[in-house]
Amino acid sequence: MSEAKGMIIKMKKSAVFFCVLFIILLSISSVFATTNIKAEFTIGKSEYTINGQTYTMDVAPYVKDNRTFLPLRYVAYAIGVEPQNISFNNEIITIDKDNKIVKLSIDSNILNINGSTVEMDTKTEIINNRVMVPIYWISKAFNIDISWDQSTYTATIDYIGDTNNSANAISSTLENNTASLSSVKNNSTSNDISKEFSWQYGNMTYNLKVQIPSDILDWDRKIPNIIDTFYSSNGEEQSSQLTYMSDEIKTLVLSCSEYANNNYVPWVNEESNYDYIGNIAKNLLQIAQNNGYDTFHTAEFVQSFVESIPYKVTDTPQLPAQTLVDGGDCKDKSILLSSILKNLGYKVALLVFPPPQNQQVGHMAVGVAFNDNEIPYDRNYDFTYYNLDGTKYYFTETTSPGWLIGQISDVQLEQSAYVYPVS
Repeated sequence: MSEAKGMIIKMKKSAVFFCVLFIILLSISSVFATTNIKAEFTIGKSEYTINGQTYTMDVAPYVKDNRTFLPLRYVAYAIGVEPQNISFNNEIITIDKDNKIVKLSIDSNILNINGSTVEMDTKTEIINNRVMVPIYWISKAFNIDISWDQSTYTATIDYIGDTNNSANAISSTLENNTASLSSVKNNSTSNDISKEFSWQYGNMTYNLKVQIPSDILDWDRKIPNIIDTFYSSNGEEQSSQLTYMSDEIKTLVLSCSEYANNNYVPWVNEESNYDYIGNIAKNLLQIAQNNGYDTFHTAEFVQSFVESIPYKVTDTPQLPAQTLVDGGDCKDKSILLSSILKNLGYKVALLVFPPPQNQQVGHMAVGVAFNDNEIPYDRNYDFTYYNLDGTKYYFTETTSPGWLIGQISDVQLEQSAYVYPVS
């Protein structure tokens, strides 16, 4: 798929809504034992150690405001926070460990510990799509000892907890997952997941109950683990891992590389999810037809359905069925919306917005193609679209309820887009 860049023709100022493409804990198959944990992080180095075992980060620690900043993802892993116990919602990070709830906000110096507010002497921030936290205040929040070695610029976290006693767990995860994927994907079970959705469009409230096949959901949830393992490995290990992958898995994995430039079209077209989403598309179409919606308003009705799905930041893309169950961020919900609309016969594209200069946050949305005579002209905003080879792809937000097709969500960020037609 070649990449093309389209420019905004019209825009209207609107509330800013950033979608961050970062932070979830690395999922690792492991066996744990209670022991003394010693984790070491060194300023300027992208490697850290836990009890002598070396791991790699994609952001190096640094010093700011006389505080040592570490990437939250790796600090949480080092202190034993389970992946499901960290969440990001509306720029608020929540960490749940040992019955203690700690909350931080991006670009804020407020730390909330079990409802009590503490004012830090510096702010949490985002660097290279990673949440960076002052380790001093995190250690205080969880009563963890931390020491500083001025001669080596190393921060050492020391506590009693769980450690991974299998040195080969990371490298073996991908091989184990890959070997089991084909059987998980193709063998249906009776343990399907039932999910109820309620959302508003116009002046009406709609409800839809769907069944998500457990085999498809299990397949979806394994893919991010495979990707995390692959991109945390060195070149030799990656070459070996690729030999175990089917062409389908390999396509998904490589679409997450830097060179793919966030072209997640393969995630829209993944066969098992696309076929399953076709059933949901039919249900949504039936509701839209019962309410007399035309082509444009049917697409906007489907947009409102996807907008209602809970927002949750994910580190890697998610396939559509998983997003229905687990929620997702802008890339995940854009993949889902594209899958539904493509099933309904719409011409769609993924719109990728790189972060502006001196900023770390980008965005993804959906472009939906319409003819000029399909666009309603009773709106109080100018429609935003991106013209690629004569096709107008109208901007379609997915992250939160209330956005309409063609309504821009961030004037500065969405000046131009990489347009990836879904074909």
